[in-house]
Amino acid sequence: ANILERATFWMQAHPQQTTWTALGIVAAALLSVAFYSRSQAENEDAWSKLAVATSYAYMGRGAEALTQIQTLANEHPTNSAAHYGWLLTGDLMFDQKQYPEAEKAYRKVMNLTGGSEMQPLGLAGLTLTQEASGDCKTSVAGSSQFLNTYKDHFLAPQMHGSLVRCHTALGQTEQARSALERMEFLYPNTYWAQWAKDRKG
Repeated sequence: ANILERATFWMQAHPQQTTWTALGIVAAALLSVAFYSRSQAENEDAWSKLAVATSYAYMGRGAEALTQIQTLANEHPTNSAAHYGWLLTGDLMFDQKQYPEAEKAYRKVMNLTGGSEMQPLGLAGLTLTQEASGDCKTSVAGSSQFLNTYKDHFLAPQMHGSLVRCHTALGQTEQARSALERMEFLYPNTYWAQWAKDRKG
């Protein structure tokens, strides 16, 4: 009550200051609304550009998809849509067997800060790219890192599969068999368990 009484007294004694204070509050509110509206518009534009790029990619128009992704990165570099654009770039480069470019894109995703949910996607993409390029030794390390850090991730079975293929390619028969047995244990009654069983012989 004392606070309200003091505030009322101050407003009566300083009517001009009270007016300016009220105007300041209104101005601040208007600026906040304007900033929010602008942020919303920018966010919608960023995700729209990503949607267009994704559509191009699905239609097999990779060059146009990459151009759209570059525009997205230039106009909205900090928006998470741009980060997904990096991931899409990696996928496009992988499909074209341009592995150095794919690795570069996936590393950008991996290097995101703040515990981004995209980091495991970047690591998985990088690991599979290393396998595809014939660098199985590095790929094994990447798969192991993924499975130690993101063992419950939906891409974990693919990382186990990559481990199997790379151990086999490196002539590491026992490690490959161990990885297959682990897949059977972790994913019973699934496609991956059958995949492992078929390769165990």
